[in-house]
Amino acid sequence: MKCLQCGGKMTVRHETRRAYAGLEGVIIEGVQVRHCPECGEQELSYSNVEQLHAQLALQLARKEAALTPREIRFLRTWLGLSSSDLAKRMGVAKETVSRWERVDKPLAMGATAERLLRLMAVHEQPVEEYPLEQLEHVATSKPAPLRVRLKPRKQGWTAEV
Repeated sequence: MKCLQCGGKMTVRHETRRAYAGLEGVIIEGVQVRHCPECGEQELSYSNVEQLHAQLALQLARKEAALTPREIRFLRTWLGLSSSDLAKRMGVAKETVSRWERVDKPLAMGATAERLLRLMAVHEQPVEEYPLEQLEHVATSKPAPLRVRLKPRKQGWTAEV
């Protein structure tokens, strides 16, 4: 494969990458990375990205700590919702959704709103087991990034928390 920047020959390696989609605690293994030794250009290729995103959404819905602004944004976009659409579905102003997602001055998402967002994420993902009792314990501590390592498998992605 040729580099799109300089036309040099790309080499391919499988690597581990951190901070996927702005999510600081996420580690993804087995990412195909093409490197150009001529100009330093890199191209990343994630296999089965739809299932990767579904696994991330499920892990976010299951974590006990409150969601961070980037995690809220990830779930909203994974659900395919604009800020306005999410605001309408949750019964809040679109400015509220914007404040939840602000990294510099975030507005803490209330426990009820956060549980609703998590349920929406779970509803979109076919899950065979997800005890609703787990929701009693979510968003009761200070926001903390999700810590998860994702590994590619023949059947999709698996998560190690």
